[in-house]
Amino acid sequence: MRDISLVKILPIEPRVPFISGRKIAAILSFLAVIASIFLFSTKNLNYGIDFTGGTVIEVDTGSKPDLEQIRTPLNDLGLGEVALQTIDPPRDGAAKNEFVRVTVGIQDETPEKEVDLEKKVIQAIANLEGDNFIIASEQTSENGFTSFRITHGDEPIADIIRSEVEEEDAGEGTTNALTNSTSNDAKLDEIENVIRSYGLNTATVSRRGPNDVEIRFAIKEEASANVQQLALAYTKLALANEVGGYTIRSQGVLGSKVSGELRQKGIMAIVLALSMVLLYIWFRFEWQFAVGAVVALFHDVLLTIGVFSLTQLEFNLSIIAAILTIVGYSLNDTVIVYDRIRENMRKYKKMAMPELINLSINDTLSRTIMTSMTTLLALFALYILGGDGLRGFSFAMIWGVFVGTYSSIFVASPILLSFKLRNIAAQSEAA
Repeated sequence: MRDISLVKILPIEPRVPFISGRKIAAILSFLAVIASIFLFSTKNLNYGIDFTGGTVIEVDTGSKPDLEQIRTPLNDLGLGEVALQTIDPPRDGAAKNEFVRVTVGIQDETPEKEVDLEKKVIQAIANLEGDNFIIASEQTSENGFTSFRITHGDEPIADIIRSEVEEEDAGEGTTNALTNSTSNDAKLDEIENVIRSYGLNTATVSRRGPNDVEIRFAIKEEASANVQQLALAYTKLALANEVGGYTIRSQGVLGSKVSGELRQKGIMAIVLALSMVLLYIWFRFEWQFAVGAVVALFHDVLLTIGVFSLTQLEFNLSIIAAILTIVGYSLNDTVIVYDRIRENMRKYKKMAMPELINLSINDTLSRTIMTSMTTLLALFALYILGGDGLRGFSFAMIWGVFVGTYSSIFVASPILLSFKLRNIAAQSEAA
């Protein structure tokens, strides 16, 4: 049978003087790392819902959903970032992609936003219940009360008055009193039921007089808790008004505490990965190689964070996954070069270390180019065709392939020259 040989990417043996340019590369890398740290400290990252919190609703659409039909009205709410994710059905016989997880990030959690959302929630309820059901007036008093007068045509229905936090034991946290006054008990009960149905955490409903009813909502001590709960109701109302034809499976609030824990765990995952790399390279080679590999990986991670700070692309859990993947990719590239360096140290015992490292990099250059090209082809296809959900991840990976390849050649390898490995190897052989 005829032998099939692999086609060489490089037709001749490469002899690129990489090591001679190590000083320029070191300056460029140092400046890039400083710039990344500066960008992160001044512009920070554009954290996604995973790290900022938001409201989460899972809906059953009954058929394959039109995600843009859902996304558009939710974007129009102006609450913050909207993320949609199709999930596998939990029951037998349900078609795939009938279930959608809707997550809306909340950018503003101030008391002013709370009052604004209360008005919008009431108006959204009004729109859902009837076209003539409107907010006629809004008034804020000096003692912190904000009142909304609701009318149905010319007929007054209710005054809904919001007070600031009233210190009173309600099991958990404090309470916030909403007082309704009306001369029409039937319409009042209807309003109460509608408000309850949108999950505004009604704790108690009590009648203060023949025509007065007080509704108390259990809330947390910080204003953001009310904002998140109101945003959840507002999101549900927008889905009911603009989309319709769905069933809510679950709902909840991803609070700032939970999102803060996710951010902390993401950082810990990166630090743990770098620590494990340090130990692996230490046992696989020598501690000098481990230092070079970890410095290169820190370089890659910092430059990735820097480019996300510069571009303000959304930074979420998928980007953390991309960074961990970049760490693995860059390490693989570095280990290939390190293996050849160690092999050549045994083979060419009298060769100067700069020349030996340069020879080792050139020996593995064809493999490095082949690996990078095939990886980039897949990533560019993912970036172009993968949609918004995968764009951030694929961008991070494309960037990571470039910086990972660069660092394995111009960061990890030249660092070995600082440790005088040739002298250490000679001493160990003499011993």
